[in-house]
Amino acid sequence: MSENNEGPPEIDWSQYFVIPQQEIHLSDFDNKGEWILDLGGGGEGIIGLMKGRDVIAIDRRKDELEETNNDALKIVMDMKDLNFLDGTFSTVTAFFTFMYIPEEEFEDIFKEISRVMKSGGELLVWEPIFKIPPEEQEKKAAVIPLTIHLPDGRTNQTGYGGKLREQDESAVLAPAEKIGFKVIDKKVEEFTYFVRLQKP
Repeated sequence: MSENNEGPPEIDWSQYFVIPQQEIHLSDFDNKGEWILDLGGGGEGIIGLMKGRDVIAIDRRKDELEETNNDALKIVMDMKDLNFLDGTFSTVTAFFTFMYIPEEEFEDIFKEISRVMKSGGELLVWEPIFKIPPEEQEKKAAVIPLTIHLPDGRTNQTGYGGKLREQDESAVLAPAEKIGFKVIDKKVEEFTYFVRLQKP
């Protein structure tokens, strides 16, 4: 038996731009008994934890879906090529998903989202706000630690890390509105935001 039980190497947090711990209080939403398409629903699978078998969680990474512990239907799929019929969904969600995607792909992704949504359908997006000071520009990545409060009282301690880049709500809203989505609700905090968009 090996005496080397060191486990995984410790993370050198000095190499990461880490914002303060954030609290996300999720409100339930009515999907009218229909499927919810959750974009990037692997990993923690927060929307699947909330809505269970009402969720179709897609992620381009099979390993992310395999580690997700919820009752959602999990499918390996790319957001740029949604293999669903036009007008399938009334509700689409993206929980800390766009932070992992190159911004130049956003417009094509919103076109696909719009295509698979019904008229009047809603897109719910939660994302971090990263404002990178000059002295932090050489860091490896940006990280946001979260305490997520689910509507049923459960909490989830997690964190999301992505490419080091400045981002705020305009990164999502500009391409979404260009495609035709309308903002019907917006909540912007210092380090996070939530937007509810509607397809006309």
